[in-house]
Amino acid sequence: MAYRLAQQNGDAVRVPQLIFTKLPQLEDDWLRVALYVVATGQTDEAAIARALHLAGPEKAREALVYWKGVGLLETADAPAAPAADISAAPVRTRLTAPEIARAAEADPNVSQLVQECQRLWGGVIPQGDANILASLYLADGLPIDLILLGVAHFTALGKRSARYIERALLGWQAEGIDTAEAAERHLALLAQREKNEAAVAGVFGLENAKFTKLEKNMIAAWFEEYGYGREMIAEALAEAGEHRTVRYVNGILRAWYTKGHRTVRDVMAESAGTMRNFQPASPAPKPVLGRGLRRVPKFEKNGGAGHDE
Repeated sequence: MAYRLAQQNGDAVRVPQLIFTKLPQLEDDWLRVALYVVATGQTDEAAIARALHLAGPEKAREALVYWKGVGLLETADAPAAPAADISAAPVRTRLTAPEIARAAEADPNVSQLVQECQRLWGGVIPQGDANILASLYLADGLPIDLILLGVAHFTALGKRSARYIERALLGWQAEGIDTAEAAERHLALLAQREKNEAAVAGVFGLENAKFTKLEKNMIAAWFEEYGYGREMIAEALAEAGEHRTVRYVNGILRAWYTKGHRTVRDVMAESAGTMRNFQPASPAPKPVLGRGLRRVPKFEKNGGAGHDE
């Protein structure tokens, strides 16, 4: 049985596109919390837990921390961004086939976009897919070269789905990646991060390592924020001893960065300085007990020294 969205009469809630871009990786509770916050503006952990029947406020807290991290929420004391003109904001929609046909008559880029996508996919694409891809250009304002770059990239990864590509490209747009040049820089950064993660796996002696999202963020900071390389990471791993985890090594590297250490030589210099400043304890004095007591001579009244009998 086929379905379609029923006409909704009454209040409607605008859902930020960011939420949709995160759908594939969301915990169920995180999605529910996001929709509840968007609809009500409520961010109190206990109130959210009660309203959504969560296991406890800590579940709401986990979701709020996640959404703050990806940019949906901000701390209450942060300066508020200027309010957007909602009435002027474009509504996300896909154009119908007749609308796209009329647009193609006026803009040859539409037909060229569909034809190039067919070439990349090796055949005629369904009308529904053509509508999705054309809507990215006509309704969402994405440049043709950005759309084609996305189609080529995700197709090479085995993601031959117009809906998947639509979500990905709108996610890029929400993050400010709205030109082909910006997308190329973004993809280059992702490729470099994969190389860095492989290098870290090699330092740790791991094969086919699958790092968590948190660990990947830590590794990215080592290279991109701290400016460290394999040598520095290997030194931190040696310092960690038996605590051979990304989280533990991250603590060491973060401490070194805070101290201003940028190279292994800096770390070694600190260690050498610590050794120079180390003062060994003075040897304890030998105990007096057990020594023979010297006899004190007695003096006669005439000043001569006498001797004990």
